Amino acid sequence: MNELLNWLLQQKGSLRTYVEFQDRALALRADAPEQAALLRLLADLAGRFVEAYDRQPLSAEIAGRALDRLASLLGKAAAGSPADPKAQLALLNEVGVSELV
Repeated sequence: MNELLNWLLQQKGSLRTYVEFQDRALALRADAPEQAALLRLLADLAGRFVEAYDRQPLSAEIAGRALDRLASLLGKAAAGSPADPKAQLALLNEVGVSELV
């Protein structure tokens, strides 16, 4: 998770960022099966953002807010303890109802 977060924090937030984030999150599931549900939800969140802005101009403000939101969710995931199922469920639910737009 930390590696994915570090990568994300270096990005500018173009639509290509979200496509690549989706690919990276899905690939990471094999290495972190205990985080598979969270990674799937994060990948889907990025994918919905890409679909919403496909072939449309993406303003710097929208891109910045979306990148900040995704980084915040991923930061919570990276900082969370896998030993705390209640916190994990809360994070899954937060990601499950989140949108980047």
